[in-house]
Amino acid sequence: MKPEFETCYVNLPLRYIYNSPEYLDFFIENSIQPELGLDCLGDECLSMDWLMSVRDRLEEAELKCTVHLPFLDLKPSSLNPAIRNASIDTLLTAFELAKFFSPQRMVLHPSFTSWLEPPLFERSYTNCVEGIRRLSNSWPDHPPLCLENTYEFTPDAITRLVTDLDRDNIGICFDLGHWFSFSKGAENDDFDVWFNAFAPYIKHVHLHDNHGSKDEHLALGRGSMNWDYIISRIGEIDPLPTFTLEPHNREDFDVTYSYFREHVAVKLF
Repeated sequence: MKPEFETCYVNLPLRYIYNSPEYLDFFIENSIQPELGLDCLGDECLSMDWLMSVRDRLEEAELKCTVHLPFLDLKPSSLNPAIRNASIDTLLTAFELAKFFSPQRMVLHPSFTSWLEPPLFERSYTNCVEGIRRLSNSWPDHPPLCLENTYEFTPDAITRLVTDLDRDNIGICFDLGHWFSFSKGAENDDFDVWFNAFAPYIKHVHLHDNHGSKDEHLALGRGSMNWDYIISRIGEIDPLPTFTLEPHNREDFDVTYSYFREHVAVKLF
């Protein structure tokens, strides 16, 4: 059975599959394409046989995937050389791991510290450019690498990063929940500012909801985000980006998937 929406994925960290194999069973039985999270906190990335078994099951089910590169405790823009080098080394290893799964997209957090005073921010920005360029050079024909907004105060750093890297296979993952909460989108009501800056570079979109005060990862429609307007603007992108739904439990998955089918897909596909 083919996926209902060929350009839609649902978050699924490898550690979830490792600790609870029924997660992968559910995805395969329901033809859900995963966005595989590569943050490995235990032994899940140490067994090549296990990783290949996950890949083979997805291939047998004819399910494509995207991957979310590691981000926990990582900071490729860090001003601390030890942290920066460890972050890049971890991401280089993840790039090699990603090759096993032939992902349609790869998502990366640049993890800028927006409150740094300008001279220090410029140093951290240069570090980030050099680090991501090194990653990209390690796999020149890699699938689209999508740089995700997290705690940035404005869209400027991400858009500048994409234009300075200037590679066709590097773009933006617009995380709408992060904009609404971390970047104070709920307070500033500045979706158009972010969308207009990001739109030429958007290759992937993360969909989850919240009320603006924190990154709750609620089911779509359960927070305060104006999805009708957001989706109307996303529909302006040509070609349309790919999408990942990011619920954090089974109930939110059911609600999110139904909302996506009834309120998002009908307007975009």
